[in-house]
Amino acid sequence: MRKNIHKTVAVFAVIAALTSGCRSSAEYKKLTQAGNEYADAVNKLLTSASDMRIEATSEMLLKDDRISNQSVDNYTTLSKQDEERLRIIDDIRNHNQLLQAYFSKMQELATSDAPDQARTEIDGIADNLNTIGNRLSGSDLITDKSLLQNATNLVINSRIRGALREELEKRHEVLLKELTIQEKVLHALSDSLREDVKSIKLARELRLVIRPLTQPEQIKDEDEWIQNRKNILLMDAKIEEIQKASTALQKFREIFQASVEGKLNIARLNNHLKDIDSFLALVENDK
Repeated sequence: MRKNIHKTVAVFAVIAALTSGCRSSAEYKKLTQAGNEYADAVNKLLTSASDMRIEATSEMLLKDDRISNQSVDNYTTLSKQDEERLRIIDDIRNHNQLLQAYFSKMQELATSDAPDQARTEIDGIADNLNTIGNRLSGSDLITDKSLLQNATNLVINSRIRGALREELEKRHEVLLKELTIQEKVLHALSDSLREDVKSIKLARELRLVIRPLTQPEQIKDEDEWIQNRKNILLMDAKIEEIQKASTALQKFREIFQASVEGKLNIARLNNHLKDIDSFLALVENDK
């Protein structure tokens, strides 16, 4: 689970070095690795959310078909709703990847003696990030739009200089907004997933567990029945995982703010790493 992620929070290490006086490269390396693994885990969860959406509506179609024969229009209507939700989840994934790319370019601005190319590239990334962010904030996934209006105007630490300072002065409010959007859409997705999981559990428990158990005939494959029951009862874990992903991203945002304002220290960094480790352990243990 280490393939798709780049450098979501690598820039925190750079900014921390510039602002906090802490110089432990081992701590910065741990933070960068945690950020990479976090984003990898989120990508996995988004794939699971897509799968569960399709599974929930498929179970709904089968249930309705047992009551009365379904038409092509019935199927098409539900499929269009699925396609819209899958598009939103894909936007969340792309938004996450653009945030990673943006932080990677910020790291280049902080460490390069000739950052002109990074400046040009970061402008394009920021434009795309804003475009997708606007789509996400306008989607039906976010019902309370006021949740996205709490970006803070940061006081940039005087130790941050050069191209990185120019970029932070130019766009730190936008970046905080995009981090907030990603955090809130993950939280909203967990709420939506809760309904999908509830629908799947009810349908599958009846179809795969209760009906076979209550039939006069003996269950043919008992191991399969046990596995089906186990999978159904453990489905709620996905909701907790995505909720924790949202919380972890909130911590990323807080660490970023502390870094920019010169308030980051090793104790706070280590506490953040513990939170991320807890989230990663939850995802890794869900096999």
